[in-house]
Amino acid sequence: MRFADVTGQVIELAAPPKRVISLVPSVTETLFAIGAGASLVGRTRYCISPDPDVRAIERVGGTKDPDLERIQALRPDLVLANREENRKPDIEALRARGIPVYVEEPVTVTEGLETVSRLGQMLAAEEAADAIVRRGVQVLSDVNARLADLEAQNALRLTPRKSVRPRVVAFIWKDPWMVVGSRTFMGDMIETLGGEHLYKTHAQRYFAVEPGEVAAANPDILLFPDEPYSFSEPDLIWWQEHFAAMGAVRHSRLRPCSGQDLAWYGARIPGALARLQPALAW
Repeated sequence: MRFADVTGQVIELAAPPKRVISLVPSVTETLFAIGAGASLVGRTRYCISPDPDVRAIERVGGTKDPDLERIQALRPDLVLANREENRKPDIEALRARGIPVYVEEPVTVTEGLETVSRLGQMLAAEEAADAIVRRGVQVLSDVNARLADLEAQNALRLTPRKSVRPRVVAFIWKDPWMVVGSRTFMGDMIETLGGEHLYKTHAQRYFAVEPGEVAAANPDILLFPDEPYSFSEPDLIWWQEHFAAMGAVRHSRLRPCSGQDLAWYGARIPGALARLQPALAW
């Protein structure tokens, strides 16, 4: 089997790998979901799902600071990485040691489901992977049907909205306030679920913003994921107190949500799409 990754590297597998190290939390979760968890011999400290199964897998550092010596000592047949989450120097150092590293970077929901299929192929778990993908496709079909219904209902309103898609800003950090920009999986999740991702055309994938700039854009929904920054009730109250005239505040659409559901691609997608729908609704 030959697989070309996003760095242009071609990985050749004569047989399904027996010793795998995952440097990506969502990939670790997906391997267990497709029944390939037994192949894992290493994972990062951020690989926390599924709990408690993942606890038995040896930790090899973090996503940004993997223990290269420990990874080599574990003699992996394959290391799974992500271009955004893992650092290029670490990936190159592992390859220089003769360790096969497969790097991916899904930035759409569809690409996230394709990752499930690819991992199923790599690890001889295609049947379980296909079942997850089918569920994902069905949820996407349901979401599209719901959006079509909203369009039809809006056309019958005495005062139709300009768009049935609420304009959404998703925060990822505070001090400074940072938001999701272009070419991100999170942004595509927002769009897929019927929101209009307000910063989807920005030059950067993640960037700092002044609160006044957000208020001036007058979004309909503010999303506050619980990771990488753990937003809490005082953060929502701060926006209510400082920008009472903003649409998202006036209509009580300051929405906490699961950061894992919003950002983790892979086996989580079907359930995440269902769980996030209320956060992206009017």
